[in-house]
Amino acid sequence: MERRMLRAVAIGVLALTAACAQNPESPVSPSAAAGDTAANPDGSTLKVTAPAPVSPEDGSRTDSVRPTVKFRNSTGRFTNVPLSYKVQVFDTNGGLIAELAVPQDPSGETSLSAEGDLAHDTEYRWRVRAEYQGEGGPWSPVVSFRTVERVIIGQVGGNVGPPRNIVFNEAYDILYAIYSAGRFDISGRSNRDQLNLFLEIAVAALHYGHGKWNPQGPDSGWCIKNGGPGRPQSDDVLARCDTRDAWDLVLSIGGPSPVWSPSYIGRLPNVQQIYPPRQSVLALLP
Repeated sequence: MERRMLRAVAIGVLALTAACAQNPESPVSPSAAAGDTAANPDGSTLKVTAPAPVSPEDGSRTDSVRPTVKFRNSTGRFTNVPLSYKVQVFDTNGGLIAELAVPQDPSGETSLSAEGDLAHDTEYRWRVRAEYQGEGGPWSPVVSFRTVERVIIGQVGGNVGPPRNIVFNEAYDILYAIYSAGRFDISGRSNRDQLNLFLEIAVAALHYGHGKWNPQGPDSGWCIKNGGPGRPQSDDVLARCDTRDAWDLVLSIGGPSPVWSPSYIGRLPNVQQIYPPRQSVLALLP
């Protein structure tokens, strides 16, 4: 009798274990809980949706050789758990060249920047999946992109001198000369994107040099900025990349009567991102 009772208890424990493994609210599949890897037809073992790539978009060209990938987060099918993500980057032959991990951003979209420069004008592919405690969800679709073309200093508008230090007064004169050439409108007839593009183009002449507008040589210490997390680029602020010193350049930009009137506004707070202009916009200078 005692032996039969022990056997019945053992069977009950096994049945309870199997029921827990089949629990649909578990974040992992039953086979993952049992130690198997082929839980689903795609090999995933985590009960989440696939992340949705946002950028770079499939077939697009990036603005730099160190792009940032962005994707919409996965969601749990039955329960939410703190996810992380694995991003894989492949060359045109399908060879894996990078595999990076990033924690989930609670905003609903997560982004990750490349840790090193990719080759110019080259096609790459990327995909991403969610992970939790060693288990992986389904992979996103594979997205292809091509990196920015190389702009060789000295081939844009003539020869350019060696790197140098450009003080603010000269930097301002270069920016104003580009504006005075008459190709750029910073009044209310232009939208915010056009104003931002003008500033980026003009600062690019400082940062990289230009055979017509800055032939003496570039100063990579000049940058542009955004207005804080999630905010767009500023349209009239010039900043030093290293010290974060900044100058307001134009009064009433985007209004009916903008006036160039530079003023030092101090050092920018850390919440404001400072970054170099894209080198590719030099091709837009007259």
